[in-house]
Amino acid sequence: MARRPLFAVLLGGTALISATSALAQDGLGYDLGTLVLYGERSTDDPGRSNASVAVAEAEELDSPTIESWEDSFRRMANVNRGDFNESGFVIRGINSEGLTPGGLGAPLASFYIDGVQQTVEGTRRGFRGTFDVEQVEVYRGPQSTLQGRSALAGAIYLRTVDPTFEKSMKVQLTYGEDNRRQVGIAYGNKLSDNLAFRVSGEWSSKDTDLNYPSYQRFVRWDDYKTDDYYNVRGKLLWLPTGEDTTKVLLSYSHSFESPTDDNIAGINWSSSSPGYGAERGDVWGTIRPDVVVGIPLPPAFTEFPVFQDVRETTVDNFGVEITHEFSNALTLTAMTGWSRSVTDRHSINEGTPGEFMVTDGEFEQEILSQEIRLNFDNGPLRWVAGAYFSQEEQEAFRNQTILSFDASRNSASITNIAGFGEVSYEFAPGWRGIVGARVDYIDQEQRAFFASNGVVTTNTVNSFDDTVVLPKVGIEYSFSDTQRFALTYQEGYRPGGSGIQSNNGALFTYDAERAKNYELSWRGQFLQDSLTVGANLFFQDWDNQQVEVYATAGDPTSAFVANAGRSESYGAEIEIAYEPTARLEVYGSVGLLETEFKNFTVGGINYSGLPFPGAPESNVAVGFRWGAETGWFANGNVNYMGRSMSRIEQGVARPLTMDDYTTVDVSFGYGFDSGARVTAYATNLLDEEYFLYESSPGGLATLGDRREIGLRLDYTF
Repeated sequence: MARRPLFAVLLGGTALISATSALAQDGLGYDLGTLVLYGERSTDDPGRSNASVAVAEAEELDSPTIESWEDSFRRMANVNRGDFNESGFVIRGINSEGLTPGGLGAPLASFYIDGVQQTVEGTRRGFRGTFDVEQVEVYRGPQSTLQGRSALAGAIYLRTVDPTFEKSMKVQLTYGEDNRRQVGIAYGNKLSDNLAFRVSGEWSSKDTDLNYPSYQRFVRWDDYKTDDYYNVRGKLLWLPTGEDTTKVLLSYSHSFESPTDDNIAGINWSSSSPGYGAERGDVWGTIRPDVVVGIPLPPAFTEFPVFQDVRETTVDNFGVEITHEFSNALTLTAMTGWSRSVTDRHSINEGTPGEFMVTDGEFEQEILSQEIRLNFDNGPLRWVAGAYFSQEEQEAFRNQTILSFDASRNSASITNIAGFGEVSYEFAPGWRGIVGARVDYIDQEQRAFFASNGVVTTNTVNSFDDTVVLPKVGIEYSFSDTQRFALTYQEGYRPGGSGIQSNNGALFTYDAERAKNYELSWRGQFLQDSLTVGANLFFQDWDNQQVEVYATAGDPTSAFVANAGRSESYGAEIEIAYEPTARLEVYGSVGLLETEFKNFTVGGINYSGLPFPGAPESNVAVGFRWGAETGWFANGNVNYMGRSMSRIEQGVARPLTMDDYTTVDVSFGYGFDSGARVTAYATNLLDEEYFLYESSPGGLATLGDRREIGLRLDYTF
């Protein structure tokens, strides 16, 4: 597919802004209503926030075209999902796990559900659905001086619907192609004048549309071919004094997710592969590679399913959020969170009679965190001060039998203690100075064990600790009540550490990863707040990026982490929302991104000059929502995603470039006076075929989401 020049994308964004401005000049408009930010600690008013934040609200999340919280990225600038299941989300071209799978216990971006920090595995698989979700907020860039955990690349805050003191209930039923079925139910009411609750649950299932003929004989086939998910949760709101000045909010949720893979084999995957057109996903079945880890497989090995994982994750979250207003200016917030994820890992043939070359294993991760924060705002002076503590425990094991029986055990204990704060002061009419800092201490201890046929090659304990100070400075100018510019400088940090090469027990260490972020932001509101415009220009300078390297090509037990020198990223985001009438909202966003490794040589290959993997050079979204609670309604979204480079993998000097693509999502329906709504929907309406990843030309590829057409019934009362 031909490359679309960057100036063409800029032209499209300019046209979008011009069209919106023309509407503004007509003097028409409707108040968009009050939007409250949950993740922004300095203010809950988007009009006063300098953060580059994109927000998906409940009305959008209720659409059947938004199945998961990651689907909400389609209308956001410079935000996208990772390229496969064992990956995080991507903000400004940076995967939340960085260039080291699993995030090493310190991912580059954080994910919070109702204020509870999620584990790496819990972010990959766990809470997924958007039923009864109030808001999703994506913060781009370093987050260190305003919140608990420091996040170098950004953070996502998901907020589910809170209890109220009025009775409410809603039911949701969905059926779509590939036997997609979804059921959601939520109910809330008051227990007394100062105690209210809300409970909800969601279940969904969908069959794969890919072909796996040689996997069907295995006992785990049904688990592998079906995308299963469910979540149950409850919330309890207590007002000890009977007033809103003091609130105690308890939350608990339990989630299960077992997503399907979207990998297919190309003509060059093996001598027996029929090519991408056959959409064969049984890549370790009868079309398995001819060579594995540099060793040719003998003809007797017609299949090699020991390498085909089936993974499923359960996640439990518990949170206690206490807020107390000492006065109109001073508020105390205390957030206690606990999250535990357990991921079961089995080869698809494990448990099948007669199969002896099998894999089984488990990843267990647990985070206990406590944040205490004071917020002060009397107009000219605003400040935030807080303290944070977290304790994370990780344990994992893997047993694999091929030509030998290999057993590995790994564990980590990570302690993080921090103090943070930020001050904003109006030193002259319209002018504000911003100063902030974070003092961060981290201590981690890691244990590693590896044995082959009972011979122990690794049984080691090592530790690492570090203390760092992260500054922030900025200046803000408001030239009207609704127009504001800000320029900020902020540093981000990811701790260094140490580890063990499983194949030989060798100890390795790696330095901390740092980034310096320069950002210019503009926020504007027009037409009695019916039109909002946000724009950001940013430049990030990265030092010592942490990268996983295989000492022996194709041998994951030889993996170690190295620092990869310098890199840069810069770009822009423009996001617009306009509501000309009470029944119509139009929106658009443009994301522009340039990334480059300046000094990156690893494994004997020089990657300098290449962009970051999975970092689209541009993305554009336009859409609309039309209708009201009753009567006809319709929604539409067009999303263009620019080209990006595939993954950096050992032995691949020049990863492939993924083509750009465009998807269209639509829905329409009718709302009845009784509270019922019927919606017909289609995601990827034009059935655009695109790859998120490709190992080599005609090798192994990951397909993007295919078209789905279906119906939804909602009933609210």
